[in-house]
Amino acid sequence: MKTGPLSAKLVVRVMPSVVAASQVALEELQALLTTEPRALYSFATGATYQTMLLSLHRLVVDGRVSLATSYVTHLDEYLGFAPDQRGGMVHELCAACPSMLSLLRRGTFLPVPGVGSKTALAQHEARLLQLHLPRLQFLGIGRNGHIAFNEPGALHSQGFHVTKLAATTLQDAAARFAPAAVPTHAVTAGPASILSAKRLLMCAFGLGKAAAVRAMLEGPIGPECPAAWIRQHPDVLVLLDPLSASQLQNTVVVHG
Repeated sequence: MKTGPLSAKLVVRVMPSVVAASQVALEELQALLTTEPRALYSFATGATYQTMLLSLHRLVVDGRVSLATSYVTHLDEYLGFAPDQRGGMVHELCAACPSMLSLLRRGTFLPVPGVGSKTALAQHEARLLQLHLPRLQFLGIGRNGHIAFNEPGALHSQGFHVTKLAATTLQDAAARFAPAAVPTHAVTAGPASILSAKRLLMCAFGLGKAAAVRAMLEGPIGPECPAAWIRQHPDVLVLLDPLSASQLQNTVVVHG
């Protein structure tokens, strides 16, 4: 990896551990909650953000962070899943950060509609627009380069839509649903929806993500690796651990 001056457009930091990277992600959120407590914040699900979400809950319980005036949303939901359904994305977020349950009850947690109808998705997008779109969008990356559930081949112009999940995505979710089958379709924020956020924060950890991270940061920008579209955004922070960064060759990074 090359090191040197960072672009103002995209910053890549390689942290010594998942815990250290998660702390930086949490500090980003804390700083914005202090200065913009009424903004909309959008979370990603999956194992990548479990450490950060648990730490966020502890800060809320301790009174060091408040979500009382904030709005919260997320990226995607399995088709047909209700917000309280085990295995679903809202259920996962609230299990990792139980403080979000109070937001869900008072209507300031805006779930992605699992029904997938065009009317429901249009209403959801209109609500996000009414709230001036996410101030900060947390992102993860799949082994095949997907962001949210935008699998390879996704269209850059898409907003929220229903998509068929790729084989690698189904494999990665198998343990989550065992012994039941993994849902084959999901509702997801499209690339256009994701890139509309004011700031993007991407986390990727582990050797299993290394090839996808390289494609995201050094490969062609296009539908072959939907995550690569983040390079077109004007304000992006990428947080990696040494394993996920291990295949980078030409990316300018900051260590720590």
